[in-house]
Amino acid sequence: MAGQPLIALPGRHRRHFAPTTRAALVSVIWLAVVVVAPRVAPPPEIHAAALLAHLISLLIGFGAVLFVDWSGILFLAGRRSFTDVLRTAESAMTPTWIGFIGLLASGALLNPASTHLTTIKLLAVLVVGLNGIYAGSLATRLSRFTGHRPPTSLLVRAGLAVVISQLAWWTAFIIGYLNSQS
Repeated sequence: MAGQPLIALPGRHRRHFAPTTRAALVSVIWLAVVVVAPRVAPPPEIHAAALLAHLISLLIGFGAVLFVDWSGILFLAGRRSFTDVLRTAESAMTPTWIGFIGLLASGALLNPASTHLTTIKLLAVLVVGLNGIYAGSLATRLSRFTGHRPPTSLLVRAGLAVVISQLAWWTAFIIGYLNSQS
């Protein structure tokens, strides 16, 4: 999800952290949420606001991911260029991370029940974040191939990152739904 921009804008300079630094940061924030969430018992109106923020964050983050993946499917079907897919991924980077961060922040206020399903959901959320960092570094490598097809091995790795992303997002979503029904 994070990488060098495909289109250089004049006067725009970004400093990027190494993927390992980003992974450590995501892991530390995730761990803080895991430790804090069971210890927070917000009043009902705060819980309701956090739940609404959680749902909005899911729509923003997962929606952006679905849009990028749809663009990839259109590329595989010959209906989009590889450059189009990379531009879509770059455009979706910010809303994806906003959604992910919103899910973590609001999740810290939801006081989840401690169950095996909740543990699986929390691990799926961590996978979403770490896989997003990996996908971002793959996107940076793939952007070097605009104008021609990248090596198959790189496309296979990108495909695996997409599958992992989808499995993790859907796992977290379905378990969140199941937990809300109990």
